[in-house]
Amino acid sequence: MSILGLENNSQILNWKLRESIEEDYPFIYGLIEDFFNNTNLNVTYLSLESYENFVKRNFSKESINYTIINEGGDKIGHVHMIQNEIGYFLAPEYRGKGIGSQAVKKMMELNPRKTYFATINNNNIQSINLVKKLGFKPKGTIFEKNEF
Repeated sequence: MSILGLENNSQILNWKLRESIEEDYPFIYGLIEDFFNNTNLNVTYLSLESYENFVKRNFSKESINYTIINEGGDKIGHVHMIQNEIGYFLAPEYRGKGIGSQAVKKMMELNPRKTYFATINNNNIQSINLVKKLGFKPKGTIFEKNEF
């Protein structure tokens, strides 16, 4: 378990990463559901999958999952890696404070790989800035055509 402090706007935000446990799954699914339903920034999903399918796909032996906890013990976010692809979600009130980039960086330090990937919607400027801050470079573009 890692405990990190992050200074932001003269305020110390203390948080820690811990391996996600089964009781975290509904919170994590809620973060993704909120992102999916309240933004048009999704890239890889055509529709939000069921909770059961989400758990099967994202909490397998091949995936690495951490829940971000604040100093009060509240769950505030999630970072994960499936093979070499990273993902991250924060509760809206914790976005834009540097927590996401620091949590992803810590996850990468704990789980070293030669290469990491992130799939990001071209309009998700916060997420693009996050991965650029961590040294990611653009590699390709995903095209989409909607028929309906």
